[in-house]
Amino acid sequence: MVDLLSNSVFTSVLLVTGGCTIALQAGCNGTLNRYIGRSASSVWSFTTGVLGCLVFFAIDVTRLGTPLPSESLRGAPGYAWIGGILGAYYVITNILTVRRLGAATTLSIFVCSLVIMACIIDNWGLLGVEVRKYSIARIFASLGLVLFVAIITRF
Repeated sequence: MVDLLSNSVFTSVLLVTGGCTIALQAGCNGTLNRYIGRSASSVWSFTTGVLGCLVFFAIDVTRLGTPLPSESLRGAPGYAWIGGILGAYYVITNILTVRRLGAATTLSIFVCSLVIMACIIDNWGLLGVEVRKYSIARIFASLGLVLFVAIITRF
């Protein structure tokens, strides 16, 4: 498995399937919201997510040989610890909006804002990523995304 992660085709497949699961998650969370309510559906989403992460952690450590966290975790910057909170915000906003806007509009707005924010993060090397300039080409691509969101939202 570790060797597979260095294969760009395999990692691309992971990203495509990961993107598909986000679309499926939007629909599942929106449907669950109708049956058990907004807050309960977010709790269920994260409870099952934690279980999935625990299974992955167990396999990663026991079968794939990834070492357990060590003293080095004390050196992690504060922002490194808030990913779960940011994920919760994503799921909650998804639950609150997908029923009203639909999965395509909700996710196209998410994707557009995600890509633009990622370009901003790259441009200034925020959060420890390597600097990649927000070039004219990237700016035009971002504007194209905004146009596509407008089309998806309108039609």
